[in-house]
Amino acid sequence: MDPILIGLATKVVGILTPYVAKSGEEFVKAAGQAAYEKSKSLLETLKKRLSEDKEATGALENFEQKPERYKTVLEDILNDKIARDKDFADELQKHLKDMRPQVDIIMKMKVGENVVGIDADEMIGGKANINMDIEQAKDVTGARIRRIG
Repeated sequence: MDPILIGLATKVVGILTPYVAKSGEEFVKAAGQAAYEKSKSLLETLKKRLSEDKEATGALENFEQKPERYKTVLEDILNDKIARDKDFADELQKHLKDMRPQVDIIMKMKVGENVVGIDADEMIGGKANINMDIEQAKDVTGARIRRIG
């Protein structure tokens, strides 16, 4: 299997497990509305793409009812489908990319000193936007990230 695709099924199931395990309202409280909508879209994609395969549909339905019990079964099926269908793999990768975190920092101030937009040890993925509007500033850092990727 293509090294890029290794772990794709595990990531997909890992994202969907808390989504199917909690009620919609509980998930929104825990992860936010955007994560809820993206997880819902990912699940709908799986349902659509697996609809012609009775075993896969059954595994997905079982996973929705008891995610911890059936997640490995669903992962096995997804690994098989991903290995044989590049378009499906690409579609899942796009979903995962769209689900990466986004941080928006907006700072507006007249006078600023020792200002830092982001100070992080590590940023593995996602997107960070920093917008600083400072009229008078001293010692300003937009982002300090020790390790990216």
